[in-house]
Amino acid sequence: MRKLVLMAVIAGGLVVAAPVDAQNAGASLDARVTQVEKRLNTVERVLSRTSGGAPMVQPDIGPPDGSVAAAGTPATAPLTDLQARVASVEGEVSGLTNRVETAEHRLQQLDMDFAAYKKATDARLRALEDGRATADAPAALSDGPAPVRPARPAATTPKPAAAADPGRADRLAAVPKPTGADAPDKGTYAYNYGYRLWKAGLYPEAEAQFDKYATRFPKHRLVSRAQNVLGLVYLDDGKPKEAAEIFYTNYSKLPDGDRASDSLLNLARALTALKRPAADVCQVYKELGDVYGDKLTPAQRADADKGRATYKCK
Repeated sequence: MRKLVLMAVIAGGLVVAAPVDAQNAGASLDARVTQVEKRLNTVERVLSRTSGGAPMVQPDIGPPDGSVAAAGTPATAPLTDLQARVASVEGEVSGLTNRVETAEHRLQQLDMDFAAYKKATDARLRALEDGRATADAPAALSDGPAPVRPARPAATTPKPAAAADPGRADRLAAVPKPTGADAPDKGTYAYNYGYRLWKAGLYPEAEAQFDKYATRFPKHRLVSRAQNVLGLVYLDDGKPKEAAEIFYTNYSKLPDGDRASDSLLNLARALTALKRPAADVCQVYKELGDVYGDKLTPAQRADADKGRATYKCK
């Protein structure tokens, strides 16, 4: 920029000794130099805005190397050369301005495309969570995980029929209740007791225990684990549909929970039990890799690889 101003000063010095028409040309040249400076400033501001405030590299614009004209040479020849050089600089600035405007337009278009993609994805996830796709409509799951409806209320949880199973009361009494350090923590107590009921094969009692846990301790530190175990209880109890709902809800509501990735793997198991299309199961494995990737344990990764191989997922 300083060199451009210096050109104008030199041109002004030449004009002093030139005839009246050369002086008029010098005035016109000075206006053109001023215009070039303004356009360069505009380009610098645009580049600074698109580059996120990164430091700009100042252009080094100067006259080409050449011999100095001998004394006595008419002033019009250097002035003509200077006008040609300024015209060249103007052309380059104009081209640079066009390129910057094109780049800025492309960035705006990319922002618009990303906003549209985000809106469509959010709408799709909301539709899945609200249960707009039913479990008996496979086409609704051709490009997404299993549809999810809210978990079944605790009031509808089946209760054990003592008359039909006289020894059930003894089996229930044989399950030890938590004691020791975890006993004062009611949330931990409820979780551990539900877990022991599940391991004892008392599935209806375990379901009731975990439903009560979810109602009383929705913010407890073990809630992600509890929901994942509840899904396993449903799966072992021959209720894959309810299990799929629980697994997906646990993943979608608590994606950072310590059993969210396990719930996705178990969701694939539930869909397999429901005899869902391979595309649905493969979509779950794809979601697992996209969201958790390197965070998966070796056992989880091996389980997912085995499932992909079984369903020939791409």
